[in-house]
Amino acid sequence: MRKAFEYAGLTLACSLAASACSSGDSGTQTLPTSTTASTSSTASSTGITGGQGQGGSVTDGSVTGGGATDGSVTGGGATDGTTGAAATSSSTATTGSDVATGATSGAGGATSTTAATASTSTTSEPIPSGPPLAFPGAEGFGRETSGGRGGEVYHVTNLNDSGAGSLRDAVSAPNRIVVFDVGGVINITTRIVVHSNIYVAGQTAPGGGITVYGNGIALNGDSGGGNVILRYLRVRMGKNGDSGKDAVSISLGENYMFDHVSISWGRDGTLDVNGTPIDLLSFQECIVSQGINSSNHSTGGLMQPSGVDGRWSMIRSLYIDNKTRNPKARGKHEFINSVLYNWAEHGYIMGDTTSGTSEANLIGNYFIYGPSSNSDTHITGTTEFFHVYPEDNWVDSNKNGTLDGSLLTDYKTASLADSPYAYPGVGALLSAQDALSHVIEHAGASLVRDAVDELLIDQLRSYGTQGSIIDTEDDNGIAGNVGSVEPGTPPTDSDRDGMPDDWEADRGLDPSAADDTGDDDSDGYTNVEEYLSCIVGEGDC
Repeated sequence: MRKAFEYAGLTLACSLAASACSSGDSGTQTLPTSTTASTSSTASSTGITGGQGQGGSVTDGSVTGGGATDGSVTGGGATDGTTGAAATSSSTATTGSDVATGATSGAGGATSTTAATASTSTTSEPIPSGPPLAFPGAEGFGRETSGGRGGEVYHVTNLNDSGAGSLRDAVSAPNRIVVFDVGGVINITTRIVVHSNIYVAGQTAPGGGITVYGNGIALNGDSGGGNVILRYLRVRMGKNGDSGKDAVSISLGENYMFDHVSISWGRDGTLDVNGTPIDLLSFQECIVSQGINSSNHSTGGLMQPSGVDGRWSMIRSLYIDNKTRNPKARGKHEFINSVLYNWAEHGYIMGDTTSGTSEANLIGNYFIYGPSSNSDTHITGTTEFFHVYPEDNWVDSNKNGTLDGSLLTDYKTASLADSPYAYPGVGALLSAQDALSHVIEHAGASLVRDAVDELLIDQLRSYGTQGSIIDTEDDNGIAGNVGSVEPGTPPTDSDRDGMPDDWEADRGLDPSAADDTGDDDSDGYTNVEEYLSCIVGEGDC
């Protein structure tokens, strides 16, 4: 079910299925004691109180950037059947090859015939009152990421690879909230390095949203240690990206929140989290897809942050058409209400060869074999050092075009925990079947889905009969590989504070005076954050 709001031509959509429309009030949030979840599940309120953000200024692409290096990792000592580009070392490799350019100019199917079983009660770490969450509905270990709160508003005004008004320039300095005055495809030739204390609000892009195509994005902690929010963005690397690099790589820092991000076509990993120290990450409603196999190395990616506690959450997300590593999982983590489809050799890899201890909650997920999937590969690489609390996970292995899976009971040589680990959890826990429906409807940059995500969701809905491991993005047969993305028309924002005039007027704000860092309702979110949430129907709109 979706609810829509309208402001000056922007459709403000709200998903009622998974805490996207919760309003803020004080208190805590825990995983509920649940019986069989249903599609009518609604979210509990999220506890949000706290102080007002500090001052900032408005920028239209005039600030020059710094020179942070990428620091991405090109391997991790894999023994999961891949060859080619992967390195054998799991240490972080920082080089000078990925330097931020700053302002320099340059270049529906069948439904299940098997009813969901009732899930047992689960517990979670309470979400504390105090500082606001990243946004209403933020969940998992990265839920308190503040991004660019209180910083300057930067308007992306063009689709150029670099220079004033470009996305690359927007993320080349810290303490920014990045909004978009244009939709479309940003073709990049070198990797974009995202600095610390940044909120990239892809939901502000008019038309068909924003696709970044041609190379990858690196997040290496910068001098500020991470603290990045990315929402409603498509990152599609592809055949022309740097050899041995990832579509998205995180190699340092803490507090990362990815929400409704579509990531595809990595040349090493597609989404790689690998380095030290890394901690407190969330990926919710994301799609990780189609690692390219031209070098026999199609992977979803590594999820093995280390140092500190290395805690991460994967929530209501989709791994699809990756040969292996969907993901390779290590450390303290929760994998909740997510879907794996059409891997080939390895689905969810539980630790693999490491003797280090991992502790995971694996709850309400669906593993669906596709045309490329080898038998008995939905869970691999298990060891006694991988400790898992499993609940309500399902597998459909027959590839018959109908969703008719069964409850997963065999976790091979992993060590089974009797009760869930005290991790953040989610506000509305779905059954595996309802999680699949939610992913089909909402995962990825889904305000307006592009041709690539439409293809992937169609494959998933075939329940075993469609999908492939691609050599390059050319294999999809989509015009221009990423399709067309409409530019749209942005709403009028006279004072350039990131909030449209109409919206400000409705809130009793002054459309002619920049008041993005104010907090008119004293809930801890700045005014511009309130608008960014209202676009997608979150909070009190």
